[in-house]
Amino acid sequence: MNNALLQIPDPADYFKGAGHHPLPVPANVLLFVRTTKNKLQEEALQSRSHHRFVLIFNLATEGRVHIDHLELHVKPGQSLLILPYQFHHFSLLASAKLKWLFCTFELTPHTFLEPLRNRVVDTGEPTQQSLKNLLEEWHRPASELQAGKLQTDLLHLLLSLKQDRQRSGSDLPPEPEDNLLRTVNRLMAEWRGRTVATTDLAQTLNLSESRLRVLFKEAAGIPLGQYMQNYRINRAMALLRTTDFSIADIAAEAGFGSPQAFSRIFKEKTNDTPRAYRQGGQP
Repeated sequence: MNNALLQIPDPADYFKGAGHHPLPVPANVLLFVRTTKNKLQEEALQSRSHHRFVLIFNLATEGRVHIDHLELHVKPGQSLLILPYQFHHFSLLASAKLKWLFCTFELTPHTFLEPLRNRVVDTGEPTQQSLKNLLEEWHRPASELQAGKLQTDLLHLLLSLKQDRQRSGSDLPPEPEDNLLRTVNRLMAEWRGRTVATTDLAQTLNLSESRLRVLFKEAAGIPLGQYMQNYRINRAMALLRTTDFSIADIAAEAGFGSPQAFSRIFKEKTNDTPRAYRQGGQP
């Protein structure tokens, strides 16, 4: 070992050191890869709102990630963190083939990663090395020790990403020009509390319903009706887990026609009643 590293002065106080704030540890870590546009978009449609973080590393093929009403351009070599209960979808992928790595996990408190909210981050060399370490650990035989190392490797990766974020500045990226998916997301956000139908969107966009459906399928890779329903259900899930609103109020806020319609559709799509889903998130 380099002797210069051992030139350490005695501490002024043997009971006060670095690290006054305990670090949260990510748990229940999963890794997976998406290699085709169709798989990415179809799985996003089926992925309901949840309490997990979703960390994306773009390894090949640029594209757009829609988070709530925002549209973020993600290029190879960049990463993006989606926070719990954020509705998201993918569009304008430069190729049908891609290589996007996903890491999902649970972590409390959420505020620890708040600086990464809605920010596309250029990953530096230390972050890329941390990611490599995480992947190597993932491929080792499963054990209690391996799981613990996965958690510490992911924590190190998240800390490195926060450093990358600090170096990149604090401004949001410039807003891209409006496109159909971004416009639909914006209108759905602006019309929260209303029961929005395809006809409402078509009239606002000066398109026929049939033309709107065709254009949306081309842009998003999924049918407009399914997308709108998924948007409403994601919104309702977030409200059920993060507020004490009544079921009737959530049905109205999420854009369902009535509490009865909300309960029926929610049960059909999630296999849970709204009340059971809410109780499942309570400690």
